[in-house]
Formats: sequence, C-alpha cells, structure tokens
Amino acid sequence: MVSVGMHFDRGRQVCAAFSVTGVLAVSHKGCRKGPRAAQKDGNMKILQINSHYDQGGAARIVACIHRQLLAQGQESHVAYGRGRKGAEGTYRFNTVPEVLLSAGCSRFLGKNGWYNRMATRRLLRFMEQIKPDVVHLHALHGYYLNFPMLFNYINDKKISCVWTFHDCHAFTGNCGYFFDCERWKKGCGNCPYPGNYPASQWFDRSEQMWRQKQELFTRGRKVIVTPSRWLTEQAKQSYFKKYPCITIHNGINTKQIFYPRDRRACREKYGFGQEEKLILGIAAGYRDQRKGARYIIQLARDLGNEAKLILIGWNRENDAMLEENGGRAGNILTLPNTADTEMLAEYYSMADVFVIPSLAENYATTTLEAMACGTPVVGFEVGGIPEQLEGGRGITVKAGDQALFDEAVRSVLRGKARLMSREALAAAVGEENSTERMTEAYQQIYRELFREG
Repeated sequence: MVSVGMHFDRGRQVCAAFSVTGVLAVSHKGCRKGPRAAQKDGNMKILQINSHYDQGGAARIVACIHRQLLAQGQESHVAYGRGRKGAEGTYRFNTVPEVLLSAGCSRFLGKNGWYNRMATRRLLRFMEQIKPDVVHLHALHGYYLNFPMLFNYINDKKISCVWTFHDCHAFTGNCGYFFDCERWKKGCGNCPYPGNYPASQWFDRSEQMWRQKQELFTRGRKVIVTPSRWLTEQAKQSYFKKYPCITIHNGINTKQIFYPRDRRACREKYGFGQEEKLILGIAAGYRDQRKGARYIIQLARDLGNEAKLILIGWNRENDAMLEENGGRAGNILTLPNTADTEMLAEYYSMADVFVIPSLAENYATTTLEAMACGTPVVGFEVGGIPEQLEGGRGITVKAGDQALFDEAVRSVLRGKARLMSREALAAAVGEENSTERMTEAYQQIYRELFREG
C-alpha cells in the first residue's frame, strides 16, 4: 500500500517520504537516506511534459522546476507541444498544423487526446533516447498529445510518474472545470458544458472519455499533486483516490521578477496619475465564460469615474464581448497579452487592487504575482481562490454576485478593507510561495520515487 505524509506549514516544510512499503523516517530538514538512496542520489533523469514552455501559469511552473534542476546539476528535460521555442533542455515535438488538425478533430468529433499520433511518436522516440527515471506530467489537454500512446508507453516501461493537476481535466469526461456538475464522480455523460474548453461542438463523448481515461490513467506508479487544497479534495473523490495526493502550492519568482516596484515611478513611466485609482485584471482568454470578464466590464461601469480598469490579455476577438455588454466604458484600458514579466510586475505594483472574477479556478499564478508585488486581490469564492486570499491578503465574495464584488473592490480602493499592508503581503508571498519552496517539494517526490525505483 502506498502511503504519504507530506504537507506544508507556514514557514517550514514538513516532509514525510512515501513508498510502496510504508512511511519512511520524517525530518524537518529532509528525509533520511538509506544505503540505496545514497548510492543513487544525484543521478536522476527528470522529464516534464506540458502543452507549453514558460507561457502561461502551468508553463511557468514547468520552467521554474526545470531551471532549478539544471542549476543543481540534475539532468532535466522538458517536452512540450505548443508555443515558442524553449530554452536549454527543452524539446517541442509538435507542429502548428498538427495542433490545428487535432483541435479540429477534437472539437467536431468530441474526443480530446486521441489524435496527434505522429507528434506523440516523436515524443516517445525522445523518451526512448533520454530514458527518464521520473516523468512529471502537467497540462495534457492542449490538442498536442495522444493519451493512449503516452500512457501505454509509461506503463509498459514502468516509469514512475508525478502528475500535477492544474485543473480538473484528468478526472472528468472532458471539461477542465466542472462548475456545479458532479457527474465526474460516477461516469459523466450528457455533459452540461460541452462548449467549455476543451470544447466539443457536435458529439458528447464525455461518458466514453471518462471510462477510457479511467482505464488509461489509473495504471502504474503515480503521485498526484495539486496546487490547492480544494483540488486535492476533488481528486480524492475521483478515480484517482487510490493514489497519494499531495498539495504543493504554486511558486513564483519573488526575488528576480515579482516583487514590489516603486509605484510612483511605474505610474509615471506608463502615464498614469499618482492619485488615480487603478484596477488591474489579467487573463489569457477573456471570452471564456469561466474567466468572468462580464463582471469586470460591469464593475467598470458601476465605478465610473472612481477608477480606471486595466485589462491585460485582451485581443480583437474580445471587442465583440464589450459590444455584447453595452460597449466600451470610458474607464477601460485594454492591452494585449504579453510575455514581458518586467512590465507585468510594474503593472501589478502600481495597481491599487487586482481582480480575478473567475467562476472556476484552481490556484491562480496571476493572483500570486499580484500579491508578491504588494497588491491585494478581490475574487470570487471558488476553487483555490479563498485559500490564496486568506489571512488578510484579499477579499472573496459569493461567486457571480456583482453587487458584493463591486462593494469589495470599493472597500479596497477607499482603504476601508482590513488587509495586510503592501509590504507584509509581498513578504508573506515571498516566503510561502517562492519557487525554491515549490521546487524543493517536487524534488522530494522525485527523489523518493527514484529511490524506490
């Protein structure tokens, strides 16, 4: 029986190793090494698989772990399916036409993860070449991967696996977030949200997908990791309940990138008034109903001249949504998505409040980034958002309640909310959500899986 005892207290990591034989010795400085561990330590080959490299929340987590492993002299590789060229030790195994073809097939035929055979063959050849000791899976649903081919290979080769759930797709019939639906607990089918990413336009294959995913995903040796306590509890109610499931909060670079900048200088640089009230929102896909963009748009109208709303991640497709919701308010400034983290940190730093009105969310890295720059957050009481904002880091309100959302934002803007100081907020996130803390937690899992071989 696999057992696990790993959690994180404020200020320190408490780690208990897990194994197929039982719980090993516990130490606040790390787990005690046996003779076999001493012989094998330091020779791990780690392969991470994700849709992107260093683009988006999950991808930045991947990049952080990869860079840390390389810095420590470990052999680290990242295989990814989409996006721009990565860094040292990364391999993109898909092409744009292949991704587009897979997306089309998935949307019209209703099955995600059953195409991309040629691209997945390239991935398997790469895996055969490097022979990883541990495979760390991340976001697999991005129209870039063939699930049966990958998991059959991992299971046949008996490769130990860590799987970080960045959303709920691994244990549902298709959707990334299930909202109020609980069919995933027993078998899906008759999906109430077929249009949510990854969308199915014509056929509802959710029941079939649920059965096939269960068969594929619940074989072999795995440790499940989620970034939030909320998602850990959901995973424990799914067909993954037989596996160890650990919460490791996402980490961000709070030393070189996301730290408080001089607010006055940032406002001067980007042309904002020093006394102007600024609200910031960042999302890669505002047209996704899950992101709750309509609440931000309505917030701008409700506040009027009280504040200016800055939305980063906007594109021309989203302009239609503004028209659908009554047109562009004069206090809304839209900016395109950007990979410039320095600019993002400056916008976070000069904002008075960051808003995240998502109707479903796990453990948002944008929320961490804002708080690391000293900016409090207002969001809905969904998923992992409440645990991110506990202890005076921000305010959560009932999901979908526009009046309460507006009121919470106003209370922050007017200095009436009982929150941490900006300095204390940045310090708390810097301590508890650093990349060092996160990567060490993952490495502990790698080491134990590697030792058990």
